[in-house]
Amino acid sequence: MKELQRELSAFGKIKVGIVGSGLMGSGLLAQLEILPGFEVGVVSSRSLDRIYQAMEGAKIPKDRILTTNHLKDAKKGLEEGKIIATTNNSLAWELDVHAVCDCTGNTVAGAEIAKESLEHGRHMISFNVETDVLIGHKLRDLSKKNDVVYTGIYGDEPGSIMELFEFCTFLGFEVVALGKGKNNPLDFEATPQKLEQEAIQKGLSPRMLTSFVDGTNTMIELNAVCNATGFLPDIPGCHGFTSTLEDLPKLFLPKEEGGEITGTKIVEFVKGIAPGVFAIVKPKNKILDYEMRFLKMGEGPLYTIYRPYHLTSLEAPITIAKAVLRKESSIEPLADPIAQTIAVAKRDLEPGDSPEGIGGFGVYGTLVDRNLAEEKQGIPIGLCTKDAKILRPVKKGQWLTWEDVSLEENILTEIYFRW
Repeated sequence: MKELQRELSAFGKIKVGIVGSGLMGSGLLAQLEILPGFEVGVVSSRSLDRIYQAMEGAKIPKDRILTTNHLKDAKKGLEEGKIIATTNNSLAWELDVHAVCDCTGNTVAGAEIAKESLEHGRHMISFNVETDVLIGHKLRDLSKKNDVVYTGIYGDEPGSIMELFEFCTFLGFEVVALGKGKNNPLDFEATPQKLEQEAIQKGLSPRMLTSFVDGTNTMIELNAVCNATGFLPDIPGCHGFTSTLEDLPKLFLPKEEGGEITGTKIVEFVKGIAPGVFAIVKPKNKILDYEMRFLKMGEGPLYTIYRPYHLTSLEAPITIAKAVLRKESSIEPLADPIAQTIAVAKRDLEPGDSPEGIGGFGVYGTLVDRNLAEEKQGIPIGLCTKDAKILRPVKKGQWLTWEDVSLEENILTEIYFRW
């Protein structure tokens, strides 16, 4: 970390564009404002009021804010040291910034932000795991074509799990499983209406909280881990174990050895150990196994490497710095998707209904092997936007297939199907 700080001091300020002013975007703005090596050049959002609230919370004086949707005015303001507030997302990549951070969580917006940023030669820092699991491998290819970086962030669970994975593999452990704790109750029938008051109290949008509670967010985060490592869920949707840290390794033994799994190199979520992330590892020889026991890491033969926190946007500056200074990604997909998060009906759906997508009333997501998804014709939940339409009846609990849904034509579907 000292070396990264020295590199940053030698480089000067990293100028950042932020798209999205929800919890992640606001938090990132507030943090970068106090870090000497960073400078926020532009913040874009659908709501100027949200931007102003975020800037007020970050103690940014009003005389430093320039509100405009016009590139010429924004360029002049940036030269004068202003922070641009705008509802025009294109300013985030058209202005002279080093990196663009997508904090929207919207799959369609995320596709446009990433494509345009990369094509304009900006490093793309994606908080948008929802878009990443659909087209991240194609965006990674685009980044290499334009000699910039496409990356997820440290701090969000996929990036934190990736750190553990790289740590464990570098040390020579066999990694049996990767996963995260889940601290929300699991309710596949959760809706924004049911969770509205709780969402308001937590400062979240009802749709975002719904995606946490119905399990979709967990599935998508583990999907990103699959696509970056080649790991897969042991069963569709994962087991969803409940455990203590002490008992966690026992679960990941094969069933014939008293455990609960049938495969290896799997992803999983576990209730009872949130908010941390974990790797289940196996030493490759007796000496290393003895040393793990000596170090009080457990009884073996499997051991838990656990990180008891993930700091979401608070760790993102490390990702931004590594991307800009070293052209290093924190987490990026492999060449092809390994898994998919498939849409499952929350209720009976009829022709003409909208599936409503992530965090809505119509569907939730479940994580499956990509090969199984293709065999069963399951459609990824991220493509089931509010403007998609149900074509034929789908019973509650059934997977939605390609024949069940008419998709919206947009930049996301263009990249997904045609690139």
